[in-house]
Amino acid sequence: MAWIIATCLVAITIMMIVVQLAISRAVMRMLENAPPLNAGNFSDDSRASELSFTTDDGLSLQACHFKQTKRPSCGLVLFCHELGGSRWSAMSYCEGLFAAGFEVLSFDFRNHGSSDKQAGYEPLHWLTEFELADVRGALQLIESRDELKDQPLGIFGVSRGGSAALAAASTSEAIACVACESAYSTRSMMSLFSQRWVSLLVPQWMAGWIPAWHVELSLTGGRLYSQFKRKCRYVHLERTLASLKTRPVLLISGRRDNYVRPEIATSLHESLGSESAQLWMVPKARHNGARQADQERYDQRLVEFFGTLSTDRNEDSTADTPQVSESVR
Repeated sequence: MAWIIATCLVAITIMMIVVQLAISRAVMRMLENAPPLNAGNFSDDSRASELSFTTDDGLSLQACHFKQTKRPSCGLVLFCHELGGSRWSAMSYCEGLFAAGFEVLSFDFRNHGSSDKQAGYEPLHWLTEFELADVRGALQLIESRDELKDQPLGIFGVSRGGSAALAAASTSEAIACVACESAYSTRSMMSLFSQRWVSLLVPQWMAGWIPAWHVELSLTGGRLYSQFKRKCRYVHLERTLASLKTRPVLLISGRRDNYVRPEIATSLHESLGSESAQLWMVPKARHNGARQADQERYDQRLVEFFGTLSTDRNEDSTADTPQVSESVR
């Protein structure tokens, strides 16, 4: 009888070790391997004037300003590009805003485009304090220039840039409203993908025995180790969202997005806990592809959303109220 008990204990121990190894493997693969997201290649745009600024940690980042030259500006939108993108991707998302009278300021995150490279740092799809430092540098640039600082300010980001936009807005009262496409929080994404990967690495019957708290504990340990290894700190987005409850937020997500799945967008919307937060799920859109799926409605929604900038600036005047131009309709 004793040998049967001992055999069972050994078997259980081996199974627990196998399960833990599977979870650890899934966590580290997820943390340190960026998904194959194609940001696209974008050429310089002659409509923009080039600028640069220096971050608090001494990196020089390149920016471009799409200025209204034939009409008064309806407001300034700071654009945060996706992982692997550049400042020149701005107009693939903001063309409708620019056509409607808004100005757009876009910049290259560190280790992207023409901006400085930070030695020893490889950007991944997880938002870190380094990207937030870059957005803060862009906000300081805006504050330092007369043609920018006097304009009402909104922020718009895509994918990881969307997460950066939300986090930056939560710490800056200068940002009146936030729009983002395919944004996500690190923790919710990790939780979702760890469940998928564990089910692929261990038998289904075994995966069902793993308690949720054990997976979350493994994720926490993996994040801490990854931060130490990469010498960075991941942003806990959920902690910052409460400060956005009084400001308009627009979340755009694609129903066919296989990376930031609809449940991630829904969870982010619920985390905001605000009646002023809107969630628009675009039926046929994939990751970062909402404008390609429905350009007319996409441009219209952004123009209407950021239209609160000019309304807030001068509620008694309609001269600067943005109108959807014929090229956007």
